[in-house]
Amino acid sequence: MKVWMARLGPGLMLAAAAVGVSHLVQSTRAGADFGLSFVWFVILISILKYPAFRFAVDYASLTNHSLVYAYSRLGKPPMYWLLVGFIVDMFVATSAVALVTAGLLISVFNLPFSGPHVAIVVTVISALILLNGKYAKAERIVKILVFAFSALAIVATVLALPKLGSSGRDLFAAITPSQSIAVFVIAIAGWMPMPMTGSIFLSMWAREKKTLGGDAINHRTAIADLRFGWILTVVLAISFMIMGTAILFQVEREVPTNAGAFATELMSIFTSIIGQWSYPVIAAAAIAVMWSTVLALMDVLPRVTSRLVDCMTGRAEQATTKYTTLLGVQVVGVILIMLLLLRSFGTFIDFATSAGFITAPALAYYNYRAVRSAEVAERYNPSGALIVWHWIGFAAMTAFAIAFVVARIT
Repeated sequence: MKVWMARLGPGLMLAAAAVGVSHLVQSTRAGADFGLSFVWFVILISILKYPAFRFAVDYASLTNHSLVYAYSRLGKPPMYWLLVGFIVDMFVATSAVALVTAGLLISVFNLPFSGPHVAIVVTVISALILLNGKYAKAERIVKILVFAFSALAIVATVLALPKLGSSGRDLFAAITPSQSIAVFVIAIAGWMPMPMTGSIFLSMWAREKKTLGGDAINHRTAIADLRFGWILTVVLAISFMIMGTAILFQVEREVPTNAGAFATELMSIFTSIIGQWSYPVIAAAAIAVMWSTVLALMDVLPRVTSRLVDCMTGRAEQATTKYTTLLGVQVVGVILIMLLLLRSFGTFIDFATSAGFITAPALAYYNYRAVRSAEVAERYNPSGALIVWHWIGFAAMTAFAIAFVVARIT
């Protein structure tokens, strides 16, 4: 068990970054507003995205390079796509996660401050924790937090199952196609179970884990780690949807208008299922896992952006780092968004998650190009079935990207 735990890492870092806004917020909202109507969609979009993440782990574990290096070998256009994706995640995604974390803190501790102001404090404290840029320290923290919260969420889901359909309520919503429904579906898909830029982060974590673990970490163990983390994120997404359906679907409720109000509603789901006695445990675990998501994003985004800058400036072979500088830039960007651009909690969260499709098709394509490059031994080339799977996912993500653009300009 100890050896197995030691080998786990990138998959759980992936779960930590995923089990945040997409799960606590979007999955819960989906269940509360539409019941179990979108369970199939969560499973489908997770299946369609998997090959791109599999290629990331394949490349990193077989070459000991991250995908940032692979993209630099493919030319300038892939690096430009990465730059756009990193900018979106460094500022928009981190702001969204910090805002949800702030909402939990406001709700639990009854803080007399606004969500944006508390989110700024969360961001600054997280930067101080990660200032030394040590992956091993972040990974140890994340392992504990993700396992604790995952266990609580799964227990709550099992206890919620008898409540499904109680008082004669339906399990599925009668959905009428509309622009608002389309926007919400795109938002769910954008970060479910992870935005496509997560594959780049995953390759970085996999490379660093291999460096730390030596011969104990090989291609087979790296793929097993990915599968574990991937399945965990999907199970938890469905869990939150079930809890939202069991407690909030077809009942009198007001849609939360700010981060604190949403967090209060989220806490009420758990206490309604498990009991009021569990509030301190649930609150601590929820804050912990959301904060771990902030830590995961702030650990990896400056790191991969620094690597990208090196590659774009012709220093791909040099081991330079601008982690501290870029972490500071990230903090400043989040502060500016919180103070100047934030208007509505729900609208901002939907935009942040939908924005995941800006670069998704391109990154999925270049991940495939990377694993088919000469740097990867031919015997490790993807199987025919995995290649077909990849192209189906690529087509779906392209359709969502087009839908996102159309939804924003109409």
